[in-house]
Amino acid sequence: MDLSFSPLTLEAIDQAAAESLCLFVASDERPLTGLAGLADWRLSGRLSRLLRGGLLTGDAGEAVLTQPGARLAFRKLFLFGLGSSDQSEAALLLRIAEALRKLVEAGVREAALQLPSRVSPEAGVRVLLEELQGPGRAVVFGAEPHRLLAALSKLAPNRMAAKVATPQTVPPVPKPKPEPKPEREPGRGREPGPGREPGPGREPGPGREPERKPASPEPRPTPQPSQRYVPPPPKPNVFEKKKK
Repeated sequence: MDLSFSPLTLEAIDQAAAESLCLFVASDERPLTGLAGLADWRLSGRLSRLLRGGLLTGDAGEAVLTQPGARLAFRKLFLFGLGSSDQSEAALLLRIAEALRKLVEAGVREAALQLPSRVSPEAGVRVLLEELQGPGRAVVFGAEPHRLLAALSKLAPNRMAAKVATPQTVPPVPKPKPEPKPEREPGRGREPGPGREPGPGREPGPGREPERKPASPEPRPTPQPSQRYVPPPPKPNVFEKKKK
């Protein structure tokens, strides 16, 4: 089983490509915290409604399999009860090992989970190595993933292929640098402002042409007076017969 560690953030959860999400729920921990709390927030309080309705209790030995829905990038959601939070670490490790064995029996090859905060990194990594045997992959979330990686390096140096995964971020687009302004040549005065001609003894700035005055409009031709058309008298019709 290949192990990788990720920070406990919503961005890392969205990027964790795993088949199943495994959540550990205590019977007296309300509201939910850690990975279960983030999943409940992403599911719009669905896990809290299961707790209020009695479909999920968090008692020791409880196991619930449900569909995570379209808001989480997992196909299966496993909920395991741990019992009360005041139990010893040894008893808590037994509950975790039992839940991991159920994952293996269900044929889960890719799982994302978080070890309870009351379990030390060394003890948590040890139970992962003992129970998650064979091919597969597990993504372990934690508030301090580097401590889990350090514990793995002590317990199993040959398993150091694991790494701490960091969420991928899009690099910011660099801003274009402003173009340098052309330097003025020595001995030149100020450039004439818009709408003004250079004064006496001054020349227009480099790269600029002197402004030209608009040409005066040409005078329009005087219109001729209107003339009246007089038609000529009609010509006599030579083909018309003379009246007798």
